[in-house]
Amino acid sequence: MFYLSRSPMPLIARLVGGILPAVARELRGFKKCLQASPSPFLREQALQSMQKKRFHCQGGAVYALLNPAAGRALISFITAFQTISDYLDNLCDRLPAWAGTPEEMEAAFRSLHCALQLALETEETKTAPDYYRLYPYRQDGGYLHRLVQKCRSSAAGFPNFGLVREKAVFLTGLYGDLQTLKHLHPRCREKALKKWFEPYRRQYLYLHWQEFAAAAGSTLGVFALLALASRPDAGEEEREALYHLYFPWICALHILLDYYIDQAEDRREGDLNFVFYYANREQFLQRLRFFTREALARAGSAPDAAFHRTIVQGLLAVYLSDPKIRVQGWEKEARLLLQTAGTPEIYTLYHTCRFLRRLSLL
Repeated sequence: MFYLSRSPMPLIARLVGGILPAVARELRGFKKCLQASPSPFLREQALQSMQKKRFHCQGGAVYALLNPAAGRALISFITAFQTISDYLDNLCDRLPAWAGTPEEMEAAFRSLHCALQLALETEETKTAPDYYRLYPYRQDGGYLHRLVQKCRSSAAGFPNFGLVREKAVFLTGLYGDLQTLKHLHPRCREKALKKWFEPYRRQYLYLHWQEFAAAAGSTLGVFALLALASRPDAGEEEREALYHLYFPWICALHILLDYYIDQAEDRREGDLNFVFYYANREQFLQRLRFFTREALARAGSAPDAAFHRTIVQGLLAVYLSDPKIRVQGWEKEARLLLQTAGTPEIYTLYHTCRFLRRLSLL
């Protein structure tokens, strides 16, 4: 059973003493794999994704706390899966001028994201797919294949992987769809995303299209399911409660907070930002508070409820302690959003995150 003390020290000790060093070891191993890459572009994008987005792996690896007995395997899977995600994001986002049509770009991005689907396949395959077959850069020296194999070997060791695989594959498919469509040319990406949402609209009448897209953009649901799969006693009722807690509630909150702090740079660079699609700032903040309250309420009926409530509070603490909040003059908004959590623990986590930032550990 996960328990959060009101003192930040136990949490810091587990993060600094266990999680962060383990993630760092995994990333060092991935960097060694890049030495065989003959493509300077692919090698540079892989290195940048690990250097600038390591906190994604660090945050995701917190799910290893759910089952310390399987902690090493969970950290291995989560770090590899998240590294694939961040690497492919760079490949779609940082692609130099390419004369391909929107259809060709979409096909290339979908082919790349097949790697994440295969990462959840534990059966042996005779040959490795060519994920880069439609992409203008292709020679990575086996880097992406090694990451996929790391995920597969880790997942194969989880006693209840079969229980969660279908749900994890579905969430990963949504993630690949989102990443493919959001990286299309600005003149067609919004239309493509809205069309993609149409088949799901009736099932998620309480969501705006950009909120469904935000929920699809988080890998936390996959990590929560894999942590459940590492337990031999997990059952279908727990899986369903966990799935419906994360998608859309925790996953949407995660990505909306991410876009919230990135507004200035996204506006400057002309990048897609889901916050920009709300009628006004007040509507966005109201919806963010809505997702926070719903996620906290639904966490109470999930397995390891204290842990998942801490995840919700931790997301608020991590993003609202980011220096971008102060730079953009949103400290008052941040305090109001923290209050939405309604518990003293949120401030413990908030000050813990600020402390870790001062140590350059976050």
